[in-house]
Amino acid sequence: MLDKMSRVFLFRGSHPMYETLVRCPPEGIEYFPRKKSSERDQYTLYNPGQSAVRRIVDGTFEALRTPRYVPVVRQYDLVHSSRGFLVLGRNNYVVDIEHVDSFAGMRHERMSSPQLRRLIEKGLISDRCMAVLPHCIAARKTLSLVTSDSRILEKATVIYPSVFPAPARLARTDDSSPTVLFMGEYYWKGGREVILACERLAKKLDFRLVYISLRVHPPEDAVTKAKESFPFEYHEGQISRVELFSRVYPSTDIFVMPTYFDSFGYAFLEAMSYGIPCVGTDIFAVPEIIENDVTGLLVKPHLSYYDDRGFAHPELPVESADSSSTVEGLCKTLDRLLSSKSLRTRMGSESIRSVEEGKFSIRARNSTLKEIYERCMSS
Repeated sequence: MLDKMSRVFLFRGSHPMYETLVRCPPEGIEYFPRKKSSERDQYTLYNPGQSAVRRIVDGTFEALRTPRYVPVVRQYDLVHSSRGFLVLGRNNYVVDIEHVDSFAGMRHERMSSPQLRRLIEKGLISDRCMAVLPHCIAARKTLSLVTSDSRILEKATVIYPSVFPAPARLARTDDSSPTVLFMGEYYWKGGREVILACERLAKKLDFRLVYISLRVHPPEDAVTKAKESFPFEYHEGQISRVELFSRVYPSTDIFVMPTYFDSFGYAFLEAMSYGIPCVGTDIFAVPEIIENDVTGLLVKPHLSYYDDRGFAHPELPVESADSSSTVEGLCKTLDRLLSSKSLRTRMGSESIRSVEEGKFSIRARNSTLKEIYERCMSS
């Protein structure tokens, strides 16, 4: 047991999942560099500037034919590196990953290189790499794609990302039409299938769809047809997280994202914190986030970016594949939720419990992380 504040260098990205870690560290842990007063504004999704920097960084490592590395010169009690960056220098470290391909910047095609896999394995076997922290069980399984060395697998402990409790809960009147929220890309995140399912359901159910289109947008004719078919609120481009938390989530009854691509799906956790039941696809980590028939409902997708081993298949014909089975699955699950306020309320309550008391809570995350830090620093 550590009896003093321990200095941990936290090399993190700008993804919102790291906000809870910076603002609510495990007891007895002081992270460096210290959080700036304005830092919360940096946490965002799909920021064009940050994406450009990432492309440059990952492109450099691709040209060098190496995994991603970060040098840490100053001495700390421990380094916590994120997103698959192996640490150069003298410090012992832990590293969290969303997939083994994190070590290649999620450029899945690079993992076909035997040299790259050997370098990743060498880095993880190193005595300085004290622990590997996958974000989910599915991510832990992907370690077998680069190594069968038991020493590496023994270092791996799943630590689920956590989310803050929502500041404002869902407040709906009995006579109001339910609101369905989709947020993501038209193809890989299932936006096309959501619109098609809603067009069919609108013939018998009263609801509205809020569609926040990120990066890959639907064709103009698809938007026009949707607006003519049912209440359809369309927003194209980045939306501020202030607006997301103050207006969008609190006015949402169902969050749907039939993704074929996500290695985690942090938006599900944010929606769950507002007591919103979620609809997702049965791929990779999504079944670990959405407990089927408890916190939401799962749909069997017509394709998945990841196979049973977690190996990525970016060449899948997502734009041309027949998605009728996924549309049918969405119709059935959304019909159940739209037709039953009591079901939405029950699943919403379970969602809140999962993020405030369960495996996605800050308390659960910190408890496991504190044990790992203490073990690593006492070795």
